[in-house]
Amino acid sequence: MSDKFTPPTVCPKCSGAMEAGIEFEQGLSQLSDDYVIQEKEPVRAYWQKTEAAKGKFLGREYDGVRRIGPRLAVVAYRCVECGYLETYAR
Repeated sequence: MSDKFTPPTVCPKCSGAMEAGIEFEQGLSQLSDDYVIQEKEPVRAYWQKTEAAKGKFLGREYDGVRRIGPRLAVVAYRCVECGYLETYAR
């Protein structure tokens, strides 16, 4: 597997053109379309590797996951023809 990322230009479903965009939390959708989203915007979607973990809170034990490794911003590509979305964490 190569470390070099090549953005998709052709939709795998209908062969339409793909355009780049981002996924974001609902709070960002309230802002004006003129708002410039910064690369490290806190409301963007991120991906991070997790591992199984046990925790304890207020004397109660629970099972869950713990985040590990770097947090990667999610970039989405959308087909202009059929609307298919493909996401990547570069």
